Amino acid sequence: MALDRKLGAAFIDGGVQHRIIGVKLRPFCLWHHYLLQAIDSPFIHKGDVTLFDLKTAVGVCRLRFRDSRIRRPLFPLGDRKLELLMKQMLAYLGDYLQRPDYSIREKEGDSPLVGPRGAPPEALQVVWDVIGWSHWSEAYVWEMPIGAAYVAQAGALRARGADLDFMTPKEREFQEKMKAAEKAKAK
Repeated sequence: MALDRKLGAAFIDGGVQHRIIGVKLRPFCLWHHYLLQAIDSPFIHKGDVTLFDLKTAVGVCRLRFRDSRIRRPLFPLGDRKLELLMKQMLAYLGDYLQRPDYSIREKEGDSPLVGPRGAPPEALQVVWDVIGWSHWSEAYVWEMPIGAAYVAQAGALRARGADLDFMTPKEREFQEKMKAAEKAKAK
């Protein structure tokens, strides 16, 4: 059986070295996600992007764990190339934002593993789960490519006794057909 596309993509980046505005970016990791979330970046919440937002995101994605001093690159061309640069940034993010599809099936009588109240930011929960399970260093986990961190979190949840049901390509195809049918029905 072939490896699930999303699961494989979480670990395989093809050795691509992303550069935007002349800046070499590190693999997108939980630390980058956390910082972008902290500054309410439109790359996290899908808002309108300005050149300043793009330069800020590039500045974040060059950082190592614990470094939060954002150095925005100089870019003398102004907004003229913003659309092209945004496409490059989205391609970079897309190379790393691979998360395995699974659901946690609760066992009868069990309480949920993660409660609905007062949940921490997602990046912190992933880091805590992975460190608690693997005993890897904090820096290593924060700097993991984000897709690999999500896979490690699935391993941590499974080790804690969660019954994980990973989505198969056939199930994913079925869901896509159902979404298409819903869209057609809504028209």
